[in-house]
Amino acid sequence: MKKMVPFFIFLGICLLCLLQVWHYYPLLPDHVASHFGPSGKPDSWSTKTSFLYFYLFVIIGLAIFLSLIGLLMAKIPVQLINLPNKDYWLAAPRRQTTLDTLSCAFFYFASATMVLLLDMFYQTFQVQLGKAKILTHPVLSLGIYISFTIIFTVFLLVRFFRKKE
Repeated sequence: MKKMVPFFIFLGICLLCLLQVWHYYPLLPDHVASHFGPSGKPDSWSTKTSFLYFYLFVIIGLAIFLSLIGLLMAKIPVQLINLPNKDYWLAAPRRQTTLDTLSCAFFYFASATMVLLLDMFYQTFQVQLGKAKILTHPVLSLGIYISFTIIFTVFLLVRFFRKKE
């Protein structure tokens, strides 16, 4: 059960993304900004329906793709797994524990990815509703996500570089 917690966190964040669409759809004007330039200013527009269909496609597509990877981690051929001390960690006595650890870690990473989407689309909705003229903090959002990715990767590398005695 403990190994399912990251999966349920991921599903919860995916649900928040869907609720975000449900909440904002009736509030949006018929034409909305659908693309933002490097400065955070809108530079392309579409209908709210096509914009939200795109968001739904991204949410649902990523949720399915990331879920399949995380849930099927044990089925991935060993030669496709890039891991320090792979022979040690994927040896029979440790294999299942290692794959469970990787699966859990993957769902935490997938959750961070969905949080980034949730935040970026929140910023776009604020522009759509006239509460902001540009995206308010896209660089900060991306910086936090990249920092998380680096720390997360280092944590995993350190975890698997050490062999348990």
